[in-house]
Amino acid sequence: MRRLNVILTAIAAIFLFAMLKQIGWSAMGHYLRDVGPYWFLILVPYGVVNLLGAVAWKVLLVTEGAYPSLGRLFLLRLAGESLNQLTPAASLGGEPFKALRLHASGTPWQDATASLIIQKGLMALSLVSYIFMCIALVPFVLPGSRLHLSGLGLGGGVLAVLTVAFMIVQRSNPCALLVRLLKKCGMSPAFIRNREADLALLDAALAVFYREHTWRILAGFAVYFLGWVLLSAEVFLIFSLMGHPVGWGEAVCLDGLAMVFSGLGFMVPVSLGVQDGGMVLLSLGFNLGSAVGGAFNIIRRLREVFWLLLGLVVVAG
Repeated sequence: MRRLNVILTAIAAIFLFAMLKQIGWSAMGHYLRDVGPYWFLILVPYGVVNLLGAVAWKVLLVTEGAYPSLGRLFLLRLAGESLNQLTPAASLGGEPFKALRLHASGTPWQDATASLIIQKGLMALSLVSYIFMCIALVPFVLPGSRLHLSGLGLGGGVLAVLTVAFMIVQRSNPCALLVRLLKKCGMSPAFIRNREADLALLDAALAVFYREHTWRILAGFAVYFLGWVLLSAEVFLIFSLMGHPVGWGEAVCLDGLAMVFSGLGFMVPVSLGVQDGGMVLLSLGFNLGSAVGGAFNIIRRLREVFWLLLGLVVVAG
């Protein structure tokens, strides 16, 4: 898996460089210079979205142990998401870090782990809902667009199937299911066998949560969905600063459809190449031009680099 991930990353990096070179550095540089001294404003929307993610985590964390502050959850989430994006673990590399640090601060491990599993599912479910909302809005926002909505809908459908399957597994004693599967395949390592009782506690924690905390599930879903919608403010802001403003409807649709490519590229760190190529294709479909789309993508990547580095600083601390 690690070798495959390295190969995919290398191919994506070559593709990205070739694509940006084809668009033209000078054409994109014009829009980058127009941002001027307002780069710091571009950092704000994602910071707000990450704070909303911490709020949703606090809602979903039911524990009898030490209850972490919202600030600590914000930092842990920031650090964990950096590891999710940068490690070759299909956007899951930071979840053990979150669970271990939360447990170290006094939260029972099964509560910390259960909250992370549940929030991962709700985050994906809210994202899929956001994507399909944006697909439904496109004919009204851009009636003359050249977008192939059937292909985007198919990509969203793949993400929806994976998300629904993940949500179903959560409610079906996933740890016991994994242990049985490993034993059946003759691949049950000792550290798994020695933790079967603990894994049973995790299954019980998940079952109790889904049975007794429906309002928390709905509240968490609503907060995550609001976060996706607010992230479209970043699209609106970047295009405005580049001197190529778009309407709010276009910003929402562009952001939501871009998430299809980001989601499908989950096997490659930071969805390198997949997200970037998708953004340029969407810019052409929105009649914005490849140079505008390439410049927008570079700016968004620079924002991403800032928050990823800040997350790694938290990890190191």
